[in-house]
Amino acid sequence: MYRLVLLLILILLPSCNSNPNKEKLEDQMLMYEPSEMALLMRSMYEVNKDVRIKVINKDSILPFPKDFLNIHSAVLTDPSERNAEFDSLAKQFIYFQEKIYGLPSSTTIANFNKSINTCIACHETRCVGPIPKIKKLLIH
Repeated sequence: MYRLVLLLILILLPSCNSNPNKEKLEDQMLMYEPSEMALLMRSMYEVNKDVRIKVINKDSILPFPKDFLNIHSAVLTDPSERNAEFDSLAKQFIYFQEKIYGLPSSTTIANFNKSINTCIACHETRCVGPIPKIKKLLIH
């Protein structure tokens, strides 16, 4: 009896793993290609991780990354999300970012946090997934 059950398991097991729709699913799968904005935001995040450390250590931060200005023109994953609110928050982000570059001052931490809070405010109305990661940039 034990051998018969084992034999049935061995015969039926491969059929449990086969999926007749597997080929169909593989044909439908597409490689994800991030948008210009997604790539830019990832870059801004990485730069700001380094800037955060410099701000905490009161080191000078030079120069302002000019590619950040592409926030005004980079293609979004969903282009319909570029609206007046997005444009306003993008301008705020750039404004506060530019204020942290150069010699450290008494407002450097506040301006850094304002720029990061601008990112959070924008993501609260759009792509909310990165918010926990972005919040880790804030200096407490």
